Amino acid sequence: MCDDCECCGCFGSYSRFACGFCIGLAIIAAVAVIVVLVVGYGHAAQPRFQVEDASLARFALATTSPAATISYNLTLTLAVRNPNWAMGATFRSLEADYLFDGQRFDRVDVAAPGYVLPARKTAVFRIASGADVVSVMLGSAGVKAYRRQSGKGVFDVEAALSGQVKYQLHSTWCRLESRCPLKLQLAGQDAAAVVFQKTTCELLRSSQRGC
Repeated sequence: MCDDCECCGCFGSYSRFACGFCIGLAIIAAVAVIVVLVVGYGHAAQPRFQVEDASLARFALATTSPAATISYNLTLTLAVRNPNWAMGATFRSLEADYLFDGQRFDRVDVAAPGYVLPARKTAVFRIASGADVVSVMLGSAGVKAYRRQSGKGVFDVEAALSGQVKYQLHSTWCRLESRCPLKLQLAGQDAAAVVFQKTTCELLRSSQRGC
């Protein structure tokens, strides 16, 4: 009989050594499961952002008093990747501020509240926005930068992403901040065309707060 081996289901002539080996395998398996759970669900990697394409159909500045105004039409294709292999990501908010010379001239929604991005998946958002008149607090340096870039027909515009995200099995909402510097040629310019280069956005260190 195998009274000493009942814990691991030993039968017949199995030795105590075989039972110990059986128990050892069970312990290793349990440790492996714990490690997988800790690695997969313990630490959350923040989403990654990349601007796949962008076009600028209009970008006109009027230097009225007391603040300058901008008229614009901009289309942006943004890829958002969830690098976590086990955890889905739920967005409370995801917005993009458009800036020229460091000053915001508009804000647009990227993802609707409650949007869920599954693990290891990439979502692509196409955002078209524009306005006939939006105020922008450009100083004299900003006006000069606009005139200089207008002469070339290529503008430096930044998309500053911000929002909050929560990961599966986590209870905390994490802050998101990422910056995407864009070099956009105004549509209809006859000068040498500037082919848009895919832009990987910089994830700011402040995005780690609260996670």
